[in-house]
Amino acid sequence: MNTLYKNARRYFNRLTRRLHRRDIETRLLVLVLTAGILSFLTLSGLSFYAMGNVRDAMDELGERIGRAGATFTEDLMTRQLKDTLGELAYSRAEFIEHETKMVKQNVTILSHLMTNFASNPDAWRAIKLRDPRVDVVENFTPYITYSSESYANGTPPDNLTPEIRRNIEVAANIRVMLAPLAKTYTGYRSSFFVGSKDGWTICINVVPQVRGQLFLTNERLYHYDSRQRPWYISAINETKPVFSDLYVGVTDDSAPFIACSVPYFDKNGVAGVVGLDFSISDMYAPMSQTLIGESGFSFVLNKDGHILFSTRTEGEIVAQVGGKDMRESSEETLADAARKMVNGESGTELVVVDGEEYFLAFAPMKSVGWSFGTLTARRDVSAIAVAGRDYFLSQIEVFNSRLQGEYFLIIFAALVLWGWLLNSFFSLSKDLSARFVKPIHTLADGVRDIIKDQSFDKKIDIKTGDEIEHLATCFNAMTGELKAYMANLTKVTAEKERIATELDVATEIQRGMLPKDFPTRDDFEILATMTPAKEVGGDFYDFYFLDETHVAITVADVSGKGIPASLFMVISKTVLNNFAASLYHSNGLAPVVEAANEKLCANNDAMMFVTAFVGVLDLESGEFTFVNAGHNPPVIYHAAENRCDFLDVKKNFVMGPMDGIPFVEQKINFNAGDLIFIYTDGVTEALNVANEEYLPDRLIKFMNSTDCRVDLDTLLKNIRADVAAHVGDAAQSDDITLFALRFKGSRNHEA
Repeated sequence: MNTLYKNARRYFNRLTRRLHRRDIETRLLVLVLTAGILSFLTLSGLSFYAMGNVRDAMDELGERIGRAGATFTEDLMTRQLKDTLGELAYSRAEFIEHETKMVKQNVTILSHLMTNFASNPDAWRAIKLRDPRVDVVENFTPYITYSSESYANGTPPDNLTPEIRRNIEVAANIRVMLAPLAKTYTGYRSSFFVGSKDGWTICINVVPQVRGQLFLTNERLYHYDSRQRPWYISAINETKPVFSDLYVGVTDDSAPFIACSVPYFDKNGVAGVVGLDFSISDMYAPMSQTLIGESGFSFVLNKDGHILFSTRTEGEIVAQVGGKDMRESSEETLADAARKMVNGESGTELVVVDGEEYFLAFAPMKSVGWSFGTLTARRDVSAIAVAGRDYFLSQIEVFNSRLQGEYFLIIFAALVLWGWLLNSFFSLSKDLSARFVKPIHTLADGVRDIIKDQSFDKKIDIKTGDEIEHLATCFNAMTGELKAYMANLTKVTAEKERIATELDVATEIQRGMLPKDFPTRDDFEILATMTPAKEVGGDFYDFYFLDETHVAITVADVSGKGIPASLFMVISKTVLNNFAASLYHSNGLAPVVEAANEKLCANNDAMMFVTAFVGVLDLESGEFTFVNAGHNPPVIYHAAENRCDFLDVKKNFVMGPMDGIPFVEQKINFNAGDLIFIYTDGVTEALNVANEEYLPDRLIKFMNSTDCRVDLDTLLKNIRADVAAHVGDAAQSDDITLFALRFKGSRNHEA
């Protein structure tokens, strides 16, 4: 007994001394002992009391939770499915709206080109198109048809008037754009077409899966009159692209078609209609991606309440020519939903279609005035929700059964463990504390070694299987990443410095190519500035003497910005300068521009282009010859009237993308004191923080309000200041070039 007492006292004294230490290991030991003993005693007493009550309460609670949870699960899944339907409707509406915007954009481009052809027929060469009556027509190949009236006095085109025959030959230039555009619609049965008011039609067909010859044997095609077609009639009185109602195609009766069309113009007004049509059956595949359930389907409603597209082939929701207005449906729920769709609303409604209840989710396509709807049968939604409820109830039953078994097991285990835990708790607490603190010491020693050696190669090896091992692993990863980061930082910094140096050199080279010395003479005065939007830009200006009495000027704007534009700028400037020196005196200015365009078109795979204003001033007579290649019209200051006007320029095409284009040369006479101000679109399209452009109207208004008789340096600074006042704090969006030439008058001119 005395020996046992002495051993217990010795252990108690050693424990007391240990508890007076302040290190982490001791604190952790005290914490574990205190928390463990208190928790063990408290929980042991409460467990036996609570377990009996819990067992009875859990049976009742499980039943209540099961009923409430099942109802909640069913309602939640129903709401989530309705929300999912709404999101799917929005996403598919955005997809279809995007497709219609692309169609409108392509049709608008063709309209502008046809207007250019019809308004300037003398500027274009004659091209012959294939006639399906006598020629082999392949997929993606344009061809021409004629209306019945064209056969009255023989076979077209021999019986057509020279004027109509010439119009057809000029309009055939549209083939350059038709084939590339048609190849972007290879997934649709579609056609691009140009229908003339004179009865002829240019068309190109896109037939999926067909890569060879098209067999156009439909006799209606040989006497096709586009003026009687729905797409022509719906667009003839419009000024913007319009979508037609459904109609039956000429060569394909298997499915209705819909078309987007817009008129084009000649000098006398509307000359015809251009457009694109496609089979609505080709829209079914993307629309079917929104379907939920076996009986779900989708459709598109236009602003008149008619169905344009539908993945359903029978019943009330089908797309057909001359279909009824869904707002007048005999089923009031469907009619009410159709009215909301036509009004541009969105939401989810419960409707009845063909005697069955459906959830209808719909979203608007505002740019075309359509609405997309997707329907899912209520029984499909309910089946999913009921399945979720049943699964929840089954899990509650499994839980209750397992809980009963666990209750008896816990009672038995608690009695067995009571004595064993109380006996081993003290020794285990001490060992646990020591083992917990040891890896912390190892980690701390490793950190000190890294700091001392200044090396990220050292790795800390801790295998505890817990958060401390994870911390050591993260620390090792951090040192590796820091090492790689330091090496990469050095490399990236050097690369950025190299790029910055090269851009600085490119900027200096470009500046060196632009004239800096502007002569001040008795007969004329000239000054120009160019401010790039990036380090290098695509704008440029130039002037040089062709002889003692003729000075040539150029102001141009290359498409795009940055290094590609600057390289094309160098080529354009050099080509124009060379051809002007060699061709002007013998051929005039228009051949100079035509030759330069041919040179720029060669090997122009990037399809870059440049707008240019090129002029030559006769310093003796004051005659100014110029060619405007798609550039902004310059401003002319009339000194005698102290008034500014935009120069009347012909609409020539830009240089670079298309060869064989003629350019029109124009002439005006300068009087003493007259001035021409040339600029790039970086001036009129300068944006402020509200994305508002500077616009030509503000420029001409400012030019008439400022004193244009001041020296050119002051005049250009005043214009630049007005543009800057409009832009404010917004970043410069494009290169800005200002160029001014004042004719002072020669001795002969003054006399």
